[in-house]
Amino acid sequence: MCGIAGILNKNNTGVTEDLILMLSCMHNRGPDGVAIQVGQNEINSLESSESSVPYTDGRFGLGHVRLAIVGGQLGRQPFTSCDGRLTLEHNGEIYNYKQIKNRLRSQHHFISDSDSEVILHFLEEELVRSASLVEALTKMAKILDGVYSIAVKDQKTGDIALARDLLGVRQLYYSEDPEQVTFASEQKAIWRLGGNKSVKRVMPGHAVIISNKGTLREYRIADPPRTLDSNKKNFRYNSLEEALKAYKKSLMSAMRKRTKGLDRIGIIFSGGIDSVLVAWLAKDMVKEVICYNAGTLDSSDILFADRVAKDLELTLKVNVITKKSTQEILPKIIYAIEDSDALQVEVALPIYSAMALAREDHVKVVFSGQGVDEIFGGYTWYPKIVASEGYSSLRNHMMEDLFLLYKETLEREDKTTMAHGIEMREPYLDKQVVRTAFDINPRLNVTGPNDKLGKQVHRILADQLGIPKEIAYRNKDAAQHGSGIHFIIDQIARENNFDESRISSGYLRDLEKREILGSSKRYGFKYGNKELWLTSPHIQLYLDRIFESVFGKSNSFIDTSGEEYLLTNRIIKKT
Repeated sequence: MCGIAGILNKNNTGVTEDLILMLSCMHNRGPDGVAIQVGQNEINSLESSESSVPYTDGRFGLGHVRLAIVGGQLGRQPFTSCDGRLTLEHNGEIYNYKQIKNRLRSQHHFISDSDSEVILHFLEEELVRSASLVEALTKMAKILDGVYSIAVKDQKTGDIALARDLLGVRQLYYSEDPEQVTFASEQKAIWRLGGNKSVKRVMPGHAVIISNKGTLREYRIADPPRTLDSNKKNFRYNSLEEALKAYKKSLMSAMRKRTKGLDRIGIIFSGGIDSVLVAWLAKDMVKEVICYNAGTLDSSDILFADRVAKDLELTLKVNVITKKSTQEILPKIIYAIEDSDALQVEVALPIYSAMALAREDHVKVVFSGQGVDEIFGGYTWYPKIVASEGYSSLRNHMMEDLFLLYKETLEREDKTTMAHGIEMREPYLDKQVVRTAFDINPRLNVTGPNDKLGKQVHRILADQLGIPKEIAYRNKDAAQHGSGIHFIIDQIARENNFDESRISSGYLRDLEKREILGSSKRYGFKYGNKELWLTSPHIQLYLDRIFESVFGKSNSFIDTSGEEYLLTNRIIKKT
């Protein structure tokens, strides 16, 4: 895991100082190393405390901050290909990198054991046979098993490619203006350069090609597997026995590949079956497993998580959230997730607080139960969709939810954990687990309009693996309600004089224009209790004002983190 930054200046102006400025606000993403490469220079490590570094400036540069998990100290990026044609940075994890490396070893010189370097040499090999970098990236997307966002420069053509995995588990942003094109793992790195920049995402399964002149084109490089065909009527697994066997095989494989080489991991643990099953499997694969939870003292999540952890003999650490700690932490949450949407903030807050404990324990990797509801039909409104629209419509809604996770959940959770220098892994979003889930007849997971639990195959497997039925079949509250966060933020907003009287008709019109994020808001309104999912305008206004105090009204950068970074005071000498 790491942070990527890059700049292409259209006016031949040097980029080094701006590049270092971008890296300075992503230090949390890379506590184990930082380096830049500008123009044709060698990689320049910026980890020493020297006051100056001799350097030749250039119009294009890549910067990288690194959280070292695979590859050791030799895994410093950017990497340069054997023939000197490609320079690459990667953020993510590739789980089949050793198999790919074995195929490439005889033709390429590897300088590290990093999974990231394998991507570089794969593209180098493919460009011998491919007509373009886009073709090589398309082949790469078919071969890689893992998650990624990458930036790669082709010195031969001058093109720069930005690419992202199919589900968008790892994010990458970019911005273009008359002066330069910039890209980074977090928006704040782009905002830091000022100028009220308009930031876009590299879309999941896509590549953005930036030409040497600074023009941009977008290409699709990865398509959903055939098993996710929206018109599919014949399913591979139609019996419960077949479904359970296939799911167990794919899930065990997903867990093994994500735990391999790790002696200690954390679990984002709510006490719900999704995180419980991950912890239950992990404890037989990893020497030390620590579960982390956060919420108000009497919240249902804390009470249930504590009881479950004791029943299953899991180590659990809890960060109790108070009104005072919430008020203090809200600006940090908004700074981390780069968003003021009430639902996003309320879900991020307990995870952020739990990860503070994981950071104290020097945990580098945490596992999440993210994705189960989307692929196994776990949301409470899904049975109501079956009742009114049928199973075919349910499957389409599930796929829509899955392919919107990138902006509704995954970006938020990546930034929330990485705010503490911790990588999050999502075994349920493994490529084979997703395929298997959508190969299962949806009637096995949502058994009918009166099925109040859903994800039956998932729950039955947990039961078969030894998790008590009362845990496997518990219907957990949404994170913001189960943790008690929603009610605390409401109190804080009112105590800061943000109540219904502050809401103007103009602000309400503005709220109506905002993008709806989350399955709960899209379908919960139609099929469930509207009041449960409705964002209170006075809470949203309060959070919007905090966002403005952190980033400014035009998203200009105001650092409220209170942390200084070594590079911000570094002077780069141009020679």
